[in-house]
Amino acid sequence: MLGRWKEAYSYLDQHYDLLDSLKEEESTRQLNELNKRFELDELRAQQEREKMESERQQMYLLMAIVAIIFIAIVVFILLRLQAARRLAILKTEQERIESELRIARNIQMSMVPSTFPNREGLDMYASMTPAREVGGDLYGYVINGDSLYFCLGDVSGKGVPASLFMAQATRLFQTLAKQGLPPAEICTRMNDALSGEDNGNMMFVTFFLGLIDLNTGHLSFCNAGHNPPIIGGSPTHGEFLQMAANVPLGLWAGFEFVGEEIDCIKGRPLFIYTDGLNEAEDPQQQQFSDERLLSILRNTHFESSQQVVEHLAEEVEKHRNGAEPNDDLTMMCIRVEE
Repeated sequence: MLGRWKEAYSYLDQHYDLLDSLKEEESTRQLNELNKRFELDELRAQQEREKMESERQQMYLLMAIVAIIFIAIVVFILLRLQAARRLAILKTEQERIESELRIARNIQMSMVPSTFPNREGLDMYASMTPAREVGGDLYGYVINGDSLYFCLGDVSGKGVPASLFMAQATRLFQTLAKQGLPPAEICTRMNDALSGEDNGNMMFVTFFLGLIDLNTGHLSFCNAGHNPPIIGGSPTHGEFLQMAANVPLGLWAGFEFVGEEIDCIKGRPLFIYTDGLNEAEDPQQQQFSDERLLSILRNTHFESSQQVVEHLAEEVEKHRNGAEPNDDLTMMCIRVEE
């Protein structure tokens, strides 16, 4: 009986050992499963954290982009406003300058005659077209009894400085012509007044000055470095006037100008001009030229001085063919009836 009890006890002990072994294996298995779940959860948590970090970085990047765009828009608006203010200031300044130039042009144009002598036996006309708002060309005339003084000139340079020099030359001509002086003496005195220390910019004016006795047709003239006029009535129906060489006014003080004369120019149209005519350029920079000018005048039937001047103006405009004027254009035509 005792032997069986021991055997039973041994079996029971083995049974408990087996149960303990099974429980241990089950615990290990369960522990492994828990570890795996923990690792999986940890991995998922890590992925979630990485996802959140990525989303946070994307949000920061988006915020930075939005901030940059906002700053750029603000800077752009500020720059536009600043540019608009500058443009408004420039526009105001431009309008002021244009207004002043219009006034200067009106003053300048008022200094040259817009009407011409209404005298029997005298046909005279002139026009001046500045290349800019104001220019340096000039013309004028003075009648003293039966004597007609006339002049036409071209100041060096363009714009406001030339217009001021032009005004000074015009005033001097008017003053001296009214004194009844010979053309050469008038040029000498004008030159002395325009040159010297007061002419620091070394400006000068080419100048043609004539005096016609309206009774006899006698012409006295002095050419101060100006383009030679064209005189009609010759067998060729027009030729450049041959003249002595004189310097332009304003270059050398004390220069003695030489005058010349023609006994009678009655019935012979005299055409005087600035180089804005013969040097007018087309879009290819081809000049109008002396040859074309002479040819046109030789083939133009004289009807009136105004007709001649306006016809030449049309020919110059046709030659330019849309090109901007490169110089002031001034023309004068005089004819004393026989």
